[in-house]
Amino acid sequence: MRPVLYDLFGIPISSFGIFLLLAFFIAIAITQREARTRLGLDANQVLDLSLYAIIAGIITGRFGYVLINLGQFLTDPMKMLTIWRDGGLVFYGALLGALWLARAFAHRWNVSFGALLDAYAPGMVVGYGIAMVGALLHGLFAGRATGVPWAVELFLERRHPAQVYLLVACVAILGILRAQRHRSLASGTLFVLALCLLSAARFVVDFFVDAPMLVRFLTAGQIASAAVVVITAVALVRLQQLAPPVEPDPIAEVPA
Repeated sequence: MRPVLYDLFGIPISSFGIFLLLAFFIAIAITQREARTRLGLDANQVLDLSLYAIIAGIITGRFGYVLINLGQFLTDPMKMLTIWRDGGLVFYGALLGALWLARAFAHRWNVSFGALLDAYAPGMVVGYGIAMVGALLHGLFAGRATGVPWAVELFLERRHPAQVYLLVACVAILGILRAQRHRSLASGTLFVLALCLLSAARFVVDFFVDAPMLVRFLTAGQIASAAVVVITAVALVRLQQLAPPVEPDPIAEVPA
């Protein structure tokens, strides 16, 4: 565990902050390639959207984190701004801000909003996984105390490596997305599928996370994740109905 990697002119730079930047950098690079292939967008267009989306996502993600942890900020409101110290962001809050901006850019560029989201899906999953490495180093999203052989030591206790569980889930989700690349899918399907699987993984992994229960045995993260799973599952059914029909294989239709 190493929450602070180094001091920059007296400002502590968190390990989560560094890996979050790395996650953004790699996710943007992946999206630039995907957007060029799918939509014909150049790298600068994707970079512009991504940078603005990052800013919007950080603002809305931080706002969500502050709301959930309001008690710790009431005594010192300035801590709301020191994100580099605690790395506090809510993924779904950040996602809402980024989606709002992506929709505006899709309208401006006259491209399909769903296709634009599909271009971002692989990068989002990869970035999420990389961010989990920073979360592990920083001690965020800490698991419950356990005696399993693969436990990691955090806060002087052996705990479930919940961050690693999510990292492994991201690798599996990326494989699932790649398997869908050559299927005939409605625009937006890849992104919705990625979000559904990420939310399902988060719901399961939260059973191993040391977090307060909000409703009986469910955490706030699980309730939010369950809601997203339901919404995205319904959306996937709807998108499946909108998928273009598969053209019959003329060779297969030739009688023997």
